[in-house]
Amino acid sequence: MNTVFYELPTEDRNLSVSLFIGPVCDHPYPPHVHDVVEVVCLLAGSVEMTIAGQTLRLAPGDIALAFPSTPHSYDVVSQDADGVAMVFSPAIIQEFTHSFRAMQPVHPYLAAADKPIELDYIIRKIQELSQQEGVSPLRFGYLHLFLAYLFQLLPLQPLRRTMDSSIAAQALVYVSEHFTEPLSLESTAHALGISSIHLSHVFSQQLHVRFRSYVNLLRSDHACMLLRDPALSIVEIAYMCGYGNIRTFNRAFKEHCHMTPCEFRASL
Repeated sequence: MNTVFYELPTEDRNLSVSLFIGPVCDHPYPPHVHDVVEVVCLLAGSVEMTIAGQTLRLAPGDIALAFPSTPHSYDVVSQDADGVAMVFSPAIIQEFTHSFRAMQPVHPYLAAADKPIELDYIIRKIQELSQQEGVSPLRFGYLHLFLAYLFQLLPLQPLRRTMDSSIAAQALVYVSEHFTEPLSLESTAHALGISSIHLSHVFSQQLHVRFRSYVNLLRSDHACMLLRDPALSIVEIAYMCGYGNIRTFNRAFKEHCHMTPCEFRASL
């Protein structure tokens, strides 16, 4: 499975590196949030996603769209899933920046049956250009055209956040920034200024994952990256991922990766 998920610079130091185009995520991934736009254009197989609380079942030809700071997850991904993922800064094309910041889709999904044939051609061109070395201005041109079509087809409404949805986004950001440190439900709730009972409710009812499971998954994904470095011992990696002892690390890693860290390293 992919062990590195889409990551982009948080600052637009150079817009040419604020655009990722590549294959869709090939394995389930829990609710997460980031300050970029994420578009999934499915070409084969099936993917079930949840975006802003809406469950979407994508078939070939369908498109899903997650705006910045919107919790979303990959719940079920078929083994034959294939497609194009576009992840980019809202500032990459200024014409659409305000819409990405102040609006949200009524339904973050475009079915293949409602998609004009021109969009298929544009997606193919974006995919072809992403496979070329260097940064092509055409890549941004086709992305601009893609968004122009998409915004004509997807109704938008003013952004509205409930208190709990705001807390969910804050919690995901906080955990993503601190999961390599000693982290508990209580310490996270204290940092967010809410009770641990309230935070537990947000994770279970809104994000549909237990707090500890979510932390362990982030740590396991991080460990998969670190295990590729033979200079690091398994004990060192356990501590670098926020675990206080090797036994807990082994148990959590095996729960999510279905093998021990030693077995994973041997399989590389």
